[in-house]
Amino acid sequence: MRASTLICFLPLAVLAAVYPAGSAGQPAVAGLAPGAKESTLRLEGTHQAVSCLKQQEITPPVVYASDNANTSLAHKDQYFKLGCAVSGFTEYFAPSRWAAAKIIGDGGVDVTGAPNSILVEGANRASVIATPGSAASYRIAIPADGYISFDWVYIGGSNFLNQKFWIEVNGEHIESMAPGHTSGSFFSSLLHPGDELSFNIDSDGKGFSIQLSGFEFLSNAIGVIERHWQAHSENGARSSFTQLISIKKPDFNQVIFPGNCDGIINPRVESGASAEPQWTGFPVIDEDGSLATTDDQYPLSDDGCSFSVKWEDEALYDNGECIIFRHWTVSDYCGGNVQTQTQVIKVEGGCPEGATPLPYGQFAPGGEENRQSPALPQNYSMPNMVLEASLSDNPLSVPEGRPVAAPAD
Repeated sequence: MRASTLICFLPLAVLAAVYPAGSAGQPAVAGLAPGAKESTLRLEGTHQAVSCLKQQEITPPVVYASDNANTSLAHKDQYFKLGCAVSGFTEYFAPSRWAAAKIIGDGGVDVTGAPNSILVEGANRASVIATPGSAASYRIAIPADGYISFDWVYIGGSNFLNQKFWIEVNGEHIESMAPGHTSGSFFSSLLHPGDELSFNIDSDGKGFSIQLSGFEFLSNAIGVIERHWQAHSENGARSSFTQLISIKKPDFNQVIFPGNCDGIINPRVESGASAEPQWTGFPVIDEDGSLATTDDQYPLSDDGCSFSVKWEDEALYDNGECIIFRHWTVSDYCGGNVQTQTQVIKVEGGCPEGATPLPYGQFAPGGEENRQSPALPQNYSMPNMVLEASLSDNPLSVPEGRPVAAPAD
């Protein structure tokens, strides 16, 4: 269901993600290639949220062709970390990903001559600069349900004449720099995937800048797949749509620890059998909170989403029986919460030999530090090279060998 094409998009290509073509339920208007017959081709799709614990079907956009021409549909993906894993102007919110546009006299924007005046000064600080007589807007689509917060401060002396800075969400003024007001803190209301956040700056006289710091996106999503769809028709028409697929972590309260293997809750481990967690149980996420149903339980072993799973064994040999006290620790990277529990495992006969290979995350008493579960399961992880790929000269081109959808009616 996922494509892992290596690509990093040019700043202006982000316009597809922040203008109506990237918003839920909004069509992307077609562009005609040179020599193409007159035709209308559009895509309509919605953003989606999926669990980090399991594969889920993603609904592709619907292709509409006015002349019933045969069409092909392809996509490219880029993955970004979100939530507690990232703060500041990095990853999805890196400065190069904000679409820049000139503000024109009637309040609209001109994307053909977009300025290049948003400067990064570090991961947690950026400046929006207005040269004398300039007006610009910097926009980005919100990737998942969540909240935006940051601090801002005016830099440019005491002259406030015709110098303006304001924040918009979906074109609506949310906060503005009032006369004599040189700083502020912004905390948004709940934002949704595809909502457009913009910084706007206008200077008719002396140039100035606004310094932004402490930028955070607070969300239950731990990542987002930015899926760029493009449709082609046999007549040369093209249309695009940017779909945001947010990856959500489970509720920390859904963690359930494995029961004891003591002959009461679960059978004891037979002599010579393995006492590793693969057989005696890992902590699980139980979505409905009922132990009677198991189809909604997901082990927190190698794919703990934003959770860390560790354990340590202590063994005691007593009266011909080995008693293993397995101390489990589950930590929530985002919330800083920790849950612990000790599982009792009774093994008939002697204790497992020290030379027995230790499973993932386990260490012998006094041994090396635990290894931790990764922040994302393999189902949705992307190679680090995705974020290090060079800029594409044609970010929306269809790669060779990409499967295409059935022709639209």
